[in-house]
Amino acid sequence: MTTYRPDRTTGAASGLRAAAALSTLARNLAETPGVLPTLHEIAAQSVELVPCDWAAVVVAERFTSKPARLAGATDDELMVTVSAVAGEVGRSPGIAAFESGELVCCNDLLDESRFCEYAALIVARTPIRAVLSVPLRMNDTTLGVLTMYSAQPHVFDEVAESRAALVAEHAAVAVEAARSDDRAEHLEMALEHSRTIGAAIGILVERHRILPDEAFQRLRETSQHHNRKLAEVAADLVETGALPGE
Repeated sequence: MTTYRPDRTTGAASGLRAAAALSTLARNLAETPGVLPTLHEIAAQSVELVPCDWAAVVVAERFTSKPARLAGATDDELMVTVSAVAGEVGRSPGIAAFESGELVCCNDLLDESRFCEYAALIVARTPIRAVLSVPLRMNDTTLGVLTMYSAQPHVFDEVAESRAALVAEHAAVAVEAARSDDRAEHLEMALEHSRTIGAAIGILVERHRILPDEAFQRLRETSQHHNRKLAEVAADLVETGALPGE
């Protein structure tokens, strides 16, 4: 378990340290490729910057009872339990932050009136005693939620909330950039696959004097027969001059 490390530094020194840490966060996120690695980096940096004991970030269009596909955490096993509780009761600080687009802080789960059932189960099943959830906002849209957890109550003060909000701002920009990069990469891959399939169809048309539709059907049948992706079968034909099994 990560030990909670409150920042006792005050005044200008504290401000300079926070600014330097945020600068490092921005640089690390900019250098992290892909959405999932970015989410894990956000969670790890949040533990250091806020600070807190654990952190998790989820990117989704809506929250459901099923685990999110795009998520990162500093303790995956603990977050499985937390997610299960949220899915079981249908209400949590993270869900509330996502739906409202505003920060939600539960500084003492033993004395929490807004999320009673959630708080009771979290206290019973985990060492978590305080929760701070911040939405990831970009262009008036909520991309997801960054949630920080502490084993001690009453640790998320105004400074912690301010830092969490700043981390969430950097995180939202990084997530959107990573998603754009992933979309561009997927588009480039799709175009490359399309070109390969087109070349394979051309080979079959010329070799067998058949129509392009018939050539595509042969590729698809071969793909299904060998349980391989169509693009892989096409690439084999282009590289070797023969379909798998010929």
